[in-house]
Amino acid sequence: MANYNPNKVKINRSYSYEELAAVYGVHKNTVAAWINNGLPCLKDMRPYLILGADAKLYLQMQRQAKKQKCKPNEFYCMRCKKPTPTAENFVEYLPLTATKGRLSGFCFTCEGVVNKFIGYASLEKYALIFDLVKPKGLEHINDSDNPL
Repeated sequence: MANYNPNKVKINRSYSYEELAAVYGVHKNTVAAWINNGLPCLKDMRPYLILGADAKLYLQMQRQAKKQKCKPNEFYCMRCKKPTPTAENFVEYLPLTATKGRLSGFCFTCEGVVNKFIGYASLEKYALIFDLVKPKGLEHINDSDNPL
């Protein structure tokens, strides 16, 4: 299931299958599948109506169910689609700003690149967990005082 924005639905409005499908740019059979998966629907008369508040709550619950928390020693692997530890417990810190940076390593399972964004203040905590490598300052190619 794609990650649909629950805030697109107006909570004080009722929608038919076609109207709700038009809001999200999906086929009406997708909305029918949502109803089969638990989206409440008013089936007293036709066209069947879906309350906006119910649709918003259903989509929020679907979004929340897909989230996975990573432990401090885990990274989320986009290839495996699950939290995994890094290969050989080795990560590299790449600073992005003065206060934030990115830990980068390799997935233990598929050896794909995994990343985690952290604050500079929590770097010591991760240094205790991982073999952490900080990049060295960039060296100049030419140490000459006289540029060309």
